[in-house]
Formats: sequence, C-alpha cells, structure tokens
Amino acid sequence: MYACICHAVTTAEVDVAVALGAKSVKQVRKATGAGAGCGTCVKRLSCLLAAARVADSAPPEAMPEAERLPVPAAGTLVQHAPHCPAAVPALG
Repeated sequence: MYACICHAVTTAEVDVAVALGAKSVKQVRKATGAGAGCGTCVKRLSCLLAAARVADSAPPEAMPEAERLPVPAAGTLVQHAPHCPAAVPALG
C-alpha cells in the first residue's frame, strides 16, 4: 500500500525508515521523500509513526508533542480519525 502517492513511497518503505531510526514525519521525509510533495500523506505518516510507537510500547511522553494522540478516558467510545488506518485501534 502506498503511504505517499506523489513519491510512490510504500508503507513498507516507511516501516524500514522507522526501523532505521526515523522518529518524526520530517525524518521519514528525509529518508524516503514521503510528504515532500502535496502534503496529503503527512497525517497518514503521523499515524504510521504512532502505530510504530505503540508496537514498541513507547510511553506517550517519548513522543513529540505534535504527534501525540489524545488518550480517551476509560470506557469512552473511541472514533479514530479518518486518516488513520483501521490497523491502529490500539491507539484508542
């Protein structure tokens, strides 16, 4: 699946960039070119980064403020943002 259409960057390529140490959208852009075109994919890239952090069990404090997702109160029905893939339900 493409993460960035403008530069034909796949989600697998973003995953590799993250595995090699990219921790922000800016670092993913530098490594892959994703997000350097129209910018439509920036929210998607942010979601992919957030999903990687959840998979790594990074505490929210370790995330850059701009990329933190709000944590709902226990028992709250969570509706994920439309730009985040359904594969990221652990964030809510």
